[in-house]
Amino acid sequence: MIRTKVDTLWFKQCCAFHLQFFPDGEALSKLCNLQDRIERDSDAPLSRVPAKSLHMTVVTLVNAAAQFSIPNDEVWKLNGERWEIVERLVEETPPIELHFHEVAASEAAIFVKAEEPPELRRLRSAISHAICFEQWRATPPRIAHITLFRFFAEDRLPAVNFDAGLLPTGVKVGSLKLLEERVYPSVEINILSEPLLRGKST
Repeated sequence: MIRTKVDTLWFKQCCAFHLQFFPDGEALSKLCNLQDRIERDSDAPLSRVPAKSLHMTVVTLVNAAAQFSIPNDEVWKLNGERWEIVERLVEETPPIELHFHEVAASEAAIFVKAEEPPELRRLRSAISHAICFEQWRATPPRIAHITLFRFFAEDRLPAVNFDAGLLPTGVKVGSLKLLEERVYPSVEINILSEPLLRGKST
């Protein structure tokens, strides 16, 4: 059993900057069908991530809750050369194949996850090492995942077990979005650039 935790940022205004992947139409349809199934079969207090907001965060560049000496949007403006490095690192990375195979739950969310391929792990590591200022380092998630639901109340959640046949068998990541998040969870965004993964596989 998992004790759920309420997401206090849910649908609130924020200022954060991320590098994210948004699935294509076919994968998105399967994820929405999976959300339907989970909602139908679960009594958990679920807050559903809107279809247009379903995404995988590659790395968070400026966290909504970060404590800087100036506002987050000013931090972004003052560090322009760092974000150019992020775009270059993306473009040096070959397209990434993701295979979502499991529905999982944490105290904060229900999500689908994939094994983290080497290309994604290297990209995350390179960005994390390149982006460091004011004792802040860009923070990648520890897994490759897409959040389907957050929770709106504390509750005891039983183990999650859903048919993996509903999951996308594979998703190709050919481009990413460098964006400003204005309403969490990526409900309202401002796309700053869409770098392509152009690198060659070794």
